[in-house]
Amino acid sequence: MLSKDETAQLLDDLCGRLGLSLPPEVRQSFFDAPPPDVDSFTAEVFAAEGLDTDTIERYHYRQVHAIVARAFALCRAQRAREDHA
Repeated sequence: MLSKDETAQLLDDLCGRLGLSLPPEVRQSFFDAPPPDVDSFTAEVFAAEGLDTDTIERYHYRQVHAIVARAFALCRAQRAREDHA
């Protein structure tokens, strides 16, 4: 699971790179209860945007999913380095 700082960075990245617009109260809900994995985080982003993952263009879904997956992978790698330090 991502920390609050990692979640903030990921949401900033999604908004900056893909033009998503998540209001502060929605961002806060991600901080309070961050989705625990890539697929649920991706689904929550689309739900927050009022979009349905079943009807969204696959290209757009893959873009968001790839950014979220990268953030989770970096988080896991950082934690692994910290555990071995």
